[in-house]
Amino acid sequence: MNDSGSTPAMLGPTSKDATGEDFTDAKGRHWIAVGEVSLKEVNEIDVAETEQERRSVEDYPPPGPDPRTMSREQLAEKLRPRRLVGGYEYRLEEPDFETADLILGTEGVPNTPESLGGKSAFARPKYIIGPDDRRRVDNPRFFPGSANAHLATQNCTATMIGPSTALCAAHCFYNDGWISSRSITFGANTNAPTAPFGSFLADSLTLPGAWNHPGDWDWDFAVLEFSPSRPRLGDQTGWFGTGENFNGWKTCIGYPTDKPVPSQWIKGGTFTASVGARYQHNLDIIPGDSGAGIYHNDDNRCNAIQSSQWFDNSTTPTRFWNEGRRWDSTTYNFFHTYGNWPRA
Repeated sequence: MNDSGSTPAMLGPTSKDATGEDFTDAKGRHWIAVGEVSLKEVNEIDVAETEQERRSVEDYPPPGPDPRTMSREQLAEKLRPRRLVGGYEYRLEEPDFETADLILGTEGVPNTPESLGGKSAFARPKYIIGPDDRRRVDNPRFFPGSANAHLATQNCTATMIGPSTALCAAHCFYNDGWISSRSITFGANTNAPTAPFGSFLADSLTLPGAWNHPGDWDWDFAVLEFSPSRPRLGDQTGWFGTGENFNGWKTCIGYPTDKPVPSQWIKGGTFTASVGARYQHNLDIIPGDSGAGIYHNDDNRCNAIQSSQWFDNSTTPTRFWNEGRRWDSTTYNFFHTYGNWPRA
């Protein structure tokens, strides 16, 4: 892939191909059309059951084996993606051995380019850990706010990590069936301009096949791909880099549902533990923040995708913590395979 100005072929069926028929993509992989999708409608405030309540540690699924420790066959089947585009679901016909080999052969995670920065064109108390230090982003049409989007209907957040690619949480789109989306609005705000870059849906949405419903937290990530035509969305919004980094001060920008919707709020904190494919952290998270990239302050690289919230009342005082799906070779290679990323 390059940044020379040519429009690359999308790596999988896109809206122009969404006829409900099998499809061979630009890399020669065969996709099976599962059928037309009947989308679930969800509450205006919450994403099905996933965003309604913080979960008790009694329901906490122990982390599965790190994907990087699985056998080639196991990992390839877990990765075999499902893709929603144009109202149809597609599944890759074969297990994804190509991406599995990339993950198992990766030593460390390459850093992707830093954000474009200035190139932008224009809860409830129990979810708070310690003092509530969140502050509103007054001008989300400028970076870094511009690179974060409000997902209407679900009330989730997505974050741009490339010229045409955004990350989000899988649970924002799928819970034993696809969840309806109304619009994605980068830099959304209750104050004018309310949609500085317009409102639209992703051209394609790809999830690892291992994600089916809450509980599959190791696989809670989604690739949102927007048309790579010119002008590209990322050239307007800016985008974050990515990298694997446990240490240091972290920041998250999201659209929490305990504040006027949609309004952006920024919060900071640290990762407190690394649990398999997840990072536990102490950033203040409210339903609506799910899907947002958690980035390192020094280099604007996303190190995790906000996923879930937990409590353990067997301790005194009750322990609360939040979790993000860590950025590692699994997410890196999945996004590289199923999006025009890191550069289109």
